[in-house]
Amino acid sequence: MSDCLHCDINELVRDRLEQGDADLAELTAMIVESLAEVILLAPEADQAKIMADAMAHLGHMFLEKSSAIEPEASRAGH
Repeated sequence: MSDCLHCDINELVRDRLEQGDADLAELTAMIVESLAEVILLAPEADQAKIMADAMAHLGHMFLEKSSAIEPEASRAGH
């Protein structure tokens, strides 16, 4: 495992896909299930805001990664 959780998750997903027995939709559903479990670790009063922030971040990251928008300078990295 590295210091980058996002990189570790992506590596696990790629490994599963390379094995040839994984379905991308199923992997996505498992990641979403994990995200829900992480959000539930937060105090109940914060869960709705964290979920909304996660959805906003998902949309933004999708647009950045698909090159529909320019990456933010503050998030420049990998």
